[in-house]
Amino acid sequence: MAQDPHHVLALSAKGSVLTSLGRPREALKCFERAIDLDPETAEHYRNAALCQLELDEPEAARSLLEQAQLLNPEEGWRAGTAVEITQLGEALLKESGKQRTRGIGLTGKARYRHARHVLEVALELNPGGTDAARALAEVWAHLGDTEKRDHYNQLAVRLMRPVAS
Repeated sequence: MAQDPHHVLALSAKGSVLTSLGRPREALKCFERAIDLDPETAEHYRNAALCQLELDEPEAARSLLEQAQLLNPEEGWRAGTAVEITQLGEALLKESGKQRTRGIGLTGKARYRHARHVLEVALELNPGGTDAARALAEVWAHLGDTEKRDHYNQLAVRLMRPVAS
């Protein structure tokens, strides 16, 4: 099958612009088309997964991330992707009402549950993610579960400790 690599790059660039404009549904379509045209590029799957996370579809995102990791198993790539996902989760935590630029416009506890879903994916991708653990503690504090808040605070502290050599 002959494909125009510039078309794939244009789709990916368009998807990135739409994502930055807070239009994850439209961006997702671009990344899905890029996957159809170029199924061997991990970044298309990663970008589609980020859109799915913004749309609060963590299971779909997990599936896309699994495929991306098969294509790019490097630890640095995985850790970098987890950082980006953590940043999305932190943005969901900090934004409110009219100030929303990420996600699907949820408010109150629904917004915190959305952030939780995103941050859980980040921690699954990189179990050593101190920032994700700390942000999950904040999520659980807002959701009123002190036991889970304490669990993630303790995890963040353990992850921050230097490993003795």
